[in-house]
Amino acid sequence: QPYQQATFGNRFFTRRTIGAELIIFHLMEIVGAIVCGRFLDREDRTSGDTNRKKRAIACLLAFVIINSTGNVLAAMQENAATQNTITSLAHDIADPSVISPSLAFACWGFADAQIQVYCYWLMGSFYSSGSEHSRAVGW
Repeated sequence: QPYQQATFGNRFFTRRTIGAELIIFHLMEIVGAIVCGRFLDREDRTSGDTNRKKRAIACLLAFVIINSTGNVLAAMQENAATQNTITSLAHDIADPSVISPSLAFACWGFADAQIQVYCYWLMGSFYSSGSEHSRAVGW
């Protein structure tokens, strides 16, 4: 998160826009946690280890795709910035050019929540008692 919020955000958004971008990032974290958590914890009628594994792989694949999308959008922004020496790099909330870097923020927020929920879901799958969970998280 430090790169996304500080380095990328402060370079490519105006002061008035960075607040909206942080709202987008953290809102997508909430959405990502809900979506990923419900997907991983969903019980199928034919529940079993096979379906759990499929859901885990699908969640991990979705994380890779969404995080990569954010990184590609950021790379495009970085590339445009290196080629642009005349105008300001910072996008304003009223400027349509803010959409691409805003989508990068949204992807990063969603992906951050996805991987966190995925890791906690794995710990819940590996350990059965509360004390084991505490040791796994605290380790």
